[in-house]
Amino acid sequence: MNIEVRYFTRGGNTKKLADTIAQAAGVTAKPISTPVEIETDLLFLGASVYAAGVDAAMHAFINTLNPQLVHKVAVFSTAAIKKSAYPQVQKLLNTKGISVLEKEFCCRGQFAMLHRGRPNAQDLAQAFAFAKDIIEKGV
Repeated sequence: MNIEVRYFTRGGNTKKLADTIAQAAGVTAKPISTPVEIETDLLFLGASVYAAGVDAAMHAFINTLNPQLVHKVAVFSTAAIKKSAYPQVQKLLNTKGISVLEKEFCCRGQFAMLHRGRPNAQDLAQAFAFAKDIIEKGV
């Protein structure tokens, strides 16, 4: 199975998850500035949630995805206040005709004084397990 990991982060929270998920998948996490140009069975896509939702850069990246190349996406995210990036990212991907797994991973991310130290070791262990579970199921 060909797996890719892409992420967007401003403060580094989502990058921590991306690196952990990539480690579980045996690949390298790359920022969304790196396009997906090869056939990808599973794309782990990481977004950060801000007050207005996911960043415009994530919208632009999703618009570049080719449904002929990207077969399925697993969403992961960090958020200080909102619950998850999943609904917004899923809607954007579905508009492109790209299938999104129902299972997602989201944890708190540090923002200013909120959620200091997050994602923490427990969050990263859960992100690793999330990725391994999806990969082992061959989704």
